[in-house]
Amino acid sequence: MISGGGDSVHLIYRSSLVPARIFLEQISTRLPIGFRRPSEDWDQMEGKHNLELMAVLVSQIFLMEWGDLCDSNPCKNGGICLSGLNDDFYSCECPEGFTDPNCSSVVEVGPCRPNPCHNGGMCEISEAYRGDTFIGYVCKCPEGFNGIHCQHNVNECEAEPCKNGGICTDLVANYSCECPGEFMGRNCQQRCSGPLGIEGGIVSNQQITASSTHRALFGLQKWYPYYARLNKKGLVNAWTAAENDRWPWIQINLQKKMRVTGVITQGAKRIGSPEYVKSYKIAYSNDGKSWTMYKVKGTNEDMVFRGNVDNNTPYANSFTPPIKSQYVRLYPQVCRRHCTLRMELLGCELSGCSEPLGMKSGHIQDYQITASSVFRTLNMDMFAWEPRKARLDKQGKVNAWTSGHNDQSQWLQVDLLVPTKVTGIITQGAKDFGHVQFVGSYKLAYSNDGEHWVIYQDEKQKKDKVFQGNFDNDTHRKNVIDPPIYARHIRIIPWSWYGRITLRSELLGCTEED
Repeated sequence: MISGGGDSVHLIYRSSLVPARIFLEQISTRLPIGFRRPSEDWDQMEGKHNLELMAVLVSQIFLMEWGDLCDSNPCKNGGICLSGLNDDFYSCECPEGFTDPNCSSVVEVGPCRPNPCHNGGMCEISEAYRGDTFIGYVCKCPEGFNGIHCQHNVNECEAEPCKNGGICTDLVANYSCECPGEFMGRNCQQRCSGPLGIEGGIVSNQQITASSTHRALFGLQKWYPYYARLNKKGLVNAWTAAENDRWPWIQINLQKKMRVTGVITQGAKRIGSPEYVKSYKIAYSNDGKSWTMYKVKGTNEDMVFRGNVDNNTPYANSFTPPIKSQYVRLYPQVCRRHCTLRMELLGCELSGCSEPLGMKSGHIQDYQITASSVFRTLNMDMFAWEPRKARLDKQGKVNAWTSGHNDQSQWLQVDLLVPTKVTGIITQGAKDFGHVQFVGSYKLAYSNDGEHWVIYQDEKQKKDKVFQGNFDNDTHRKNVIDPPIYARHIRIIPWSWYGRITLRSELLGCTEED
């Protein structure tokens, strides 16, 4: 077969290419009388008509020189060789089960060729029977499909995979869960509603600001925004906006983008009179400058949240969908007497894995908490500062763990029973009969068998990481563990302390299941 044009004209025989000009030069001595040599008038051969004529000529010369190619029977596996049917020098008519130009390739045939399974199903040869009929094959369906040929999309929502009030939507070979604000995860299985630190002190005074501050008793009594901490005690124990502030607000800077899923509000008494916020709006921002009002879902209407009905009972509202931002601002709308507020924000890290693991709640039981030693005030068992008491915010006269010795070999250990992702820790000190005591810094160690321990490392400095601890006996101090620890056993190793080694704590994280 001849193809091409100009100097690129080639004679094609199977997969070999021979330049037609050279080939014709070689055989020109055998051309019949009256034919000119190609080199004498090659340009006239470049037209379509001359190319067709040349193709016929070359094929005839090829037969004269080498004979009929079918004589050597190039067709394999019983194929029949045919010549002269088209522009090719020969072709093979292959028997069933073989293919390619020379019938040398085996065609896979059978119940699974071609694949009868849809949607990516895998066909497997089978000797099973369906009724009285030999099946011959079985389709192994990918997740999300079923049927003999994987032709049906499974409605995963029928199995009710969405937990905690999540709404399931069926998709093609999949599903999605729309979770209530305080839950997250593929199946809404992961809670995200822990306090973000206003009450406990993780949120510092500098992170809480407001549009104004009320001053009473000739300016001697100031109701600052950083007093707006849930359950705060004292004579001045809340934030109150100034009387002439027509558009009051209080703002929390979380210092990084967080998932905020709710808010708890509380009023207070001022000069013996109950004051509280009856309703409010919420806004959020990532830079503290450009603000977005929280809207009623599916509308452009600002959401007005219900507030308190007295000065002391906390009232919680959840955000569905949750807010993901660094700054949250609360705008009181209707207030009793003055706009007076104590509050807490609820939520978690964006990853979602920062929920309390159970020291404060009691989910972690007493037997799971052990220590290197125990201190007894006045050497009396009734005043034993046992490890089981090392629970965040524990109350009472003996309300923390205190070690029997003040040295860097002491430790408090928590057995989480299963390998757990630990992403943070909150620590707190305590008072022993009026004496302030706390841990100023500490290291962490972890283990999966309780025998072989690894000290948590500072990745940048390539040495044991020393975490900042507390500065007083009551304020919460939170440290993020990044990268997180995956382990069953966690040890807190006090490294510096004030008074005696005294500790209340909470671990943050999630289980592998979450």
